[in-house]
Amino acid sequence: MTAFVIVCGPPASGKSQLANRLGRELRLPVISKDLIKERLMDHLGAAPELGEAAFDTQFAVARELIQAGTPFILEGAFFRGQTAIRDLAAQARAIVVDVSAGLETLERRYTERHNTGARHAGHRGLEALTDLRRRVTNGEYGVPDLGGPVLRVDTTGGS
Repeated sequence: MTAFVIVCGPPASGKSQLANRLGRELRLPVISKDLIKERLMDHLGAAPELGEAAFDTQFAVARELIQAGTPFILEGAFFRGQTAIRDLAAQARAIVVDVSAGLETLERRYTERHNTGARHAGHRGLEALTDLRRRVTNGEYGVPDLGGPVLRVDTTGGS
């Protein structure tokens, strides 16, 4: 059975850095939601619907890789209620790396990333901090319980 790694967590937790490093070390492709979303924004401009379109595209690519028997890394700020992830895990062995950081750290990193222009211009700005706070406080980031291994990584002390 094909295995894949899910690297999840809130924005600014360090999940992209970790996923990319794992991809290099394990020689696995990284299917990143932001990579897809940013290419869509390059062609279509920024729109709220692009986030959902990027998730749908990401999951479609993941299904193709599972069918081909190719291991991969799936990276994004997933939500516990996303059933598409549960559907993928029913087709392959999922290993979850749940990346987190304290709320103050997330807010600081998010703000720094915005202020330095380190993110694609089409991403939401500082107005998204309200959603970040609410979602972190309510425990919305992550994946549904998939019944497999979960590695929890707290990057509060460093990214």
